Amino acid sequence: MKKAKRIVDTVILAFASVAIISMTLLSIWQVIARYILNNPSTMSEEIIRYTLIWFTLLAAAYVFGKNKHIAILFVRERMGWNTQVALTYLAQIAILLTAAIVFIYGGIRITMLTAPQIAPATGISMGFVYAALPVSGVVTLFYTIYNIMNIERVAKKEDEDVKSL
Repeated sequence: MKKAKRIVDTVILAFASVAIISMTLLSIWQVIARYILNNPSTMSEEIIRYTLIWFTLLAAAYVFGKNKHIAILFVRERMGWNTQVALTYLAQIAILLTAAIVFIYGGIRITMLTAPQIAPATGISMGFVYAALPVSGVVTLFYTIYNIMNIERVAKKEDEDVKSL
């Protein structure tokens, strides 16, 4: 499972790198086309927008994989170790259900509904744009299952780190 996580991490980071570089280059081109050539590029604007959607959703899934998402820890840290572990399980199960229901199920439905729609400037199917939802949902689901399998090991390490302070 650890090897699979490393592979998923690598694929997401590679995609994110390519996405951010291409968005930067397209933004530069858009500025040059608009202000120097006086011929704005609507196609590049649309591509940047759709790439940003994919980038954001996959980066959010990656953050769940690293367990660096937003959390209110000061309440949890005031509780006993067993309660902290139980709350961590509860949070991961909530993330798992959200990823499965909203991102995967809802994402597949919206992707199917929007597949016939075509983006005006690029001719890309809007189904491709909305497919970022179920894809990021699957990645989040994978990471959440991985996190659930490692909760007690991580919790023990965190507890030891706090005691060593």
